[in-house]
Amino acid sequence: MRREHEDLLRRLAVSDPAVLEALLGEQPAPGECAGLDDRTAALVRLAAFVAQGSSSPSYQAAVADALAAGVTDGEVVGTLLALAPVVGTVRIESAVADVSLALGRDLGLPGGG
Repeated sequence: MRREHEDLLRRLAVSDPAVLEALLGEQPAPGECAGLDDRTAALVRLAAFVAQGSSSPSYQAAVADALAAGVTDGEVVGTLLALAPVVGTVRIESAVADVSLALGRDLGLPGGG
């Protein structure tokens, strides 16, 4: 493990105020997620929203950010598929309508997608 990553983990573990403020503030700028390219970071954020059962605007923003980072529609769908065994089908089903709308597809599903 790189020293800088170890230091960051230590600071997170002790709730370092500067680190927490940076994390809980605005979304990291492109290139600020240590070790993750912008595309991967955007998919991780989308996965986090799905895992916590977020709102429609959160899905819309996460998909828009992912697409802006160069993520394909297929990668967004692949992220949902990869999450299913972890978060369960109920979380995936609840996200599909909003994610599909964010991808520009109305599937005629309850909730708008």
